[in-house]
Amino acid sequence: MVAASLLALPPAAAAKRLTSSKPAVAATPDDVTVALHRALYDFKMVSVQSGAGITDISGRMYYEQDDDCDAWTTEHRFRVKYQYSERRPVQNTSHYVAFESKDLSQFFFSSEREEDGATTEQLRGSIAKAADGTAKADYARPGNLSYALPKGYMLPTQQTNEVIRRARRGESFFNVVMFDGTDSEGPVEVNTYIGKKVTPEEIKAIAAGNPKIDASLLAPEAWHVRMAVFPLKERDDMSASYEMDMILHDNGVVSWSLVDYRSFRVEQKLLAIEKLPQKKCS
Repeated sequence: MVAASLLALPPAAAAKRLTSSKPAVAATPDDVTVALHRALYDFKMVSVQSGAGITDISGRMYYEQDDDCDAWTTEHRFRVKYQYSERRPVQNTSHYVAFESKDLSQFFFSSEREEDGATTEQLRGSIAKAADGTAKADYARPGNLSYALPKGYMLPTQQTNEVIRRARRGESFFNVVMFDGTDSEGPVEVNTYIGKKVTPEEIKAIAAGNPKIDASLLAPEAWHVRMAVFPLKERDDMSASYEMDMILHDNGVVSWSLVDYRSFRVEQKLLAIEKLPQKKCS
């Protein structure tokens, strides 16, 4: 998730679906039933510090969570307009797709970013997992870029599901190294605080008066969650890259978030959500 990966402003992405010949992974009693869905979010800047240089951010994000029988597939597309105090506005688009096998043996990612129609970044890569639980993330594009992943690292959907499991058990804190391939900076440490449950009234208000929101996808069990994302790559400032508050539902749906980049904050609201058809897996 980070979700982060899910709902922060990513540098970008684009990829085609990949498939695996491995048999479908059997469910276990502790598994999270991930809602297969597509959703549209509106986001806008809600506060900015003096001297930040940026005056406004607005845009939309399309997000899709699907199931390829033995793997999760995730896609999100951003279209963002940045307004500045001393330069012309910039229109950014990004597209990210990931294939994450449920047995954690494979992960493929691809992302692409454009600024005012010109491609500024393209990323492609995969993870090779070792027998001892460590792994290596190799970027095919750009070449000669790789990161070592420690034992116990997590992938995006896996990390979201683990937060939900811990929330069910009443745990409050969860830290993990996570890799999603949304940028060239490599893995991050995600510190998660699981707060109080969302009230039925709060959940009802999310879809109130909006026929484009399928309220059945807003699982009634949901939590207020806060995540802080820290870079593992060495840099002078080791404070969080960003922090994010969200409403996370028991089925993996995120219905609201507020992302804090220190100099400005961006709110993301659910505009529409609908179910995707369940795959027939042999």
